[in-house]
Amino acid sequence: MEQRATIFVEAMIVFVIIGVLAFLIGLIVRAPQRQRAAASGADQPDQSPRWYEFALALILLAAIAAFVIWLISSGTHWVWGETIEDWRSDNRATAFAAVMVTLAVVGLIVSLIYALVQSSQREALPRRAATGTSAEPAAATAAVAPPSPSPLRILGLLLLVIAILLLCWIALAPATQYGLMAQLIYPASLGVALVLLFDKATRTWGIKPGAESAREWLLCDLLIFLLVLAFLNLRSVPKPEAYSGSFWDLLNIVLFFIAFWAIDRTAMRGRFLLGYGYLVVLPLLLLIWQSVLGVAAPASWWASIWPFLILSGVFFVLEVVTLVASSGERQTLSAVKDAVFVVLYAVLLIVAAKSV
Repeated sequence: MEQRATIFVEAMIVFVIIGVLAFLIGLIVRAPQRQRAAASGADQPDQSPRWYEFALALILLAAIAAFVIWLISSGTHWVWGETIEDWRSDNRATAFAAVMVTLAVVGLIVSLIYALVQSSQREALPRRAATGTSAEPAAATAAVAPPSPSPLRILGLLLLVIAILLLCWIALAPATQYGLMAQLIYPASLGVALVLLFDKATRTWGIKPGAESAREWLLCDLLIFLLVLAFLNLRSVPKPEAYSGSFWDLLNIVLFFIAFWAIDRTAMRGRFLLGYGYLVVLPLLLLIWQSVLGVAAPASWWASIWPFLILSGVFFVLEVVTLVASSGERQTLSAVKDAVFVVLYAVLLIVAAKSV
């Protein structure tokens, strides 16, 4: 009991360190803005995020994710001596880990929604200032502008996801959870995704250039195909009666729809970076999912998650460089980059299928 209390204290210390690092990053990125505002005599500093703010936040997030993945897949023993089987057999430890992961995911999703709301508000202010001098141009612009969904509407869907997750944890046996995911949640998600893709192909409104639309089609098609593979991966679980991956499957579906919605339904510059971010997270989710269910890792390195993680990470960095170096007006080179990525990803999928 004393050892578990020590472990709890150590975990709390790690959370405090993470919070302090996040606070220091906030001070670092806001200090230059306050100095510029004081020099210009403005009342409030510029709230527009800079690229290095996202870079620092991503570095911190990547360090935390790497630490968690190392704990999950570091062998047969944890750093404090217990075996993985002992940790899984303790219901209190499992519940504590699930609550912490849930809080982290909710925090990330809320932060993303807040960033989208702030970005849409900042983009709306220049348009209002430009169209406020004349009523007729404003009316003409409103007539051709596409509908702009509010990011806050995602919260209603998240509440349903949380309710389903609580239902799985509280009242459903593992075999019933597997049936719910394999026979309802994944098929319904695929159906909705195909409807969204059909709507994208048939709607007549749109203000995006051709190269940007081509980028959207490349990434959206890839995301839906990977959702199909995730469903087939779930169907191949050898022991449905021992299924315990409902949280990770629901998390994958939620992140898929957030990435798909941001790419297809918004016009923010960072939406393709968000899509690449999901493609980076997806192999890590698969690694955790396999570890939780006790699925044996593939014998071949080409059939593992690492080629996909490396490829997605490289193109994620390339997308960051593109966002920093370009003004966002020329998308042709970025469309070529996305086409190369999709082709390489398809080659890796074929190699992985042949290596199994």
